[in-house]
Amino acid sequence: MENERGLSAIEFALIVPLFVIGFVMTADIGLAAHQRMTIDHVLRAGAQSAMMDPGASTVQTVLETVAGDTFAIGSSTPSGGKPPLTFTIERYCVCPSNQGAKVLCSTICTGTAPATLAFYSLSGSSTYTGMLIPNLRFSPTLEVEVR
Repeated sequence: MENERGLSAIEFALIVPLFVIGFVMTADIGLAAHQRMTIDHVLRAGAQSAMMDPGASTVQTVLETVAGDTFAIGSSTPSGGKPPLTFTIERYCVCPSNQGAKVLCSTICTGTAPATLAFYSLSGSSTYTGMLIPNLRFSPTLEVEVR
């Protein structure tokens, strides 16, 4: 019978790095998913405000207030341990008969509904910097109709 002393230490040394990499990758993916869900939460809060049509600057303020504790607002690089986040807000109008074409909000539409429909398009852009996974770019967009 051969001497097998130290064999378990060798097995441990071979297997543990795989587990550590697996755990770090799992944490990395979880943190990326959390960042994306947080961006979605911020945009939904802005959409709630935009439904009342307070103006693009007020919607921008709401977005910045909600995101301020978690993100570096207006930055394209991480700052102070916070991931970057930039916003784009657009208010536009469409005619009910052709909702694919944007028109001036003062336009009088033809058809049974002459009033234009007003919408806000809110988008957030952020980059997740991973520990092991490559950088992920998140750019969700949300559109909401003004009530």
